[in-house]
Amino acid sequence: MLDILRVSHVVYRVTDLDRSVRFYSDLLGFVLTEKNGNEAYLRGVEEGQHHSLILKKADSNGLSYFSFRVRKPEVLDLAREKFDELGLNYRRHKERGVEDALLFEDPQGLPILLYHDMEYVGDMRLRFHEYKGSTPVRIDHVNVMVRDLEAEIQFYAKVFGFTETEYFLDKDNRKTVSWMTKIGHSHEIAIAKASRNVPGFHHATFYVHDVRDIIRGADILSSAQMWDSIERGPGRHGVSQGFYIYFRDPDKNRIELFTGDYLVLDPDKWKPIAWTWDKLRYRSDFWGREVPESWLKEWTPVEDITGKLRGWNS
Repeated sequence: MLDILRVSHVVYRVTDLDRSVRFYSDLLGFVLTEKNGNEAYLRGVEEGQHHSLILKKADSNGLSYFSFRVRKPEVLDLAREKFDELGLNYRRHKERGVEDALLFEDPQGLPILLYHDMEYVGDMRLRFHEYKGSTPVRIDHVNVMVRDLEAEIQFYAKVFGFTETEYFLDKDNRKTVSWMTKIGHSHEIAIAKASRNVPGFHHATFYVHDVRDIIRGADILSSAQMWDSIERGPGRHGVSQGFYIYFRDPDKNRIELFTGDYLVLDPDKWKPIAWTWDKLRYRSDFWGREVPESWLKEWTPVEDITGKLRGWNS
C-alpha cells in the first residue's frame, strides 16, 4: 500500500490568467503566493505550502492534474514499482516548489501527481487583517468522473488505503457515486460513474471556517454582477452533512466552498452509509432542493501525463 498523507493541490487550465487571478484571489480570497509567466500559484490562509491551486494558462478549460502528498520520499520508489506491476503510465515531473514528483494516470485515466516535499512559505493563520473574500482555509477534496466506478474504488482502497464513507445507489441498487477518505474527513475524494466524457473532472473543494464565509462568497460575486458564476447553493448536503456553495470560474471550471462535515473517529467501526434511490430528494441536498442540470451533465476534461488534453467519448 502506498502511504499518502492527503490531497495536496489541483491545477486548473484557464484561458485568461489575469482574469482568473482576479476571480480566485481578489474576489474569493485565495492567497496569491506568486504569479510566474503563464502560471499563478495560490493557497488557503492556513496552508504554509507554496500552493494548493495552480492556474495554468491554456487554450481551454479543464484539469491538468490533482496531487497527493506522500509520507516519505521512498514512497515514490514504491509507487514506480506498483505502477509497473499494474501497467500504468507515469513519468518524473517538476513544478514550482516541487523538485521531485511522479505524475501518473490511474486505471481510469485520471492524472495524479505524487510528491513528498514542497517549498514552505508560511501561513496567514493569525493575520486576520489581511483576510479577504470568503477566506478559503485549505484544500479539502476533489470530485472526479470515471467509467468503471467499482474498479476505481478498489484501486483507491487497495493501492492508497482509502476507506469508503458513503455511496449512492440508483433505481436498480447499482452504485453510482462513492465518497472515500484517507485521513478521516467525510471524504477527500468523490468518484462518480459516467458513460460519456470520461475520465473527467467535476470540481475541487476548499474548506472555509463558517457558513458566513460561504454566504460572503455569494454576496461578493453578486455585487460584482457575476450572478452566472453562482451555480448551486448555498445549501447543505445529505452526504457528508456539509454546507456548500458551488461557483463556476470565468472558464467554467467548478469550485466548491465547504464546511461543517464530520470526522470518522474510528475507521475500523465505520459502516459506509448507503443512500438509496427513495432518498433522492435529500441525499445530495439535505434541504430537498433540485440539483441544477449543469451539475448533472457538465464537467471538464483532463490532460494525460504528456500534457495533451484528452479527447472525450461521446
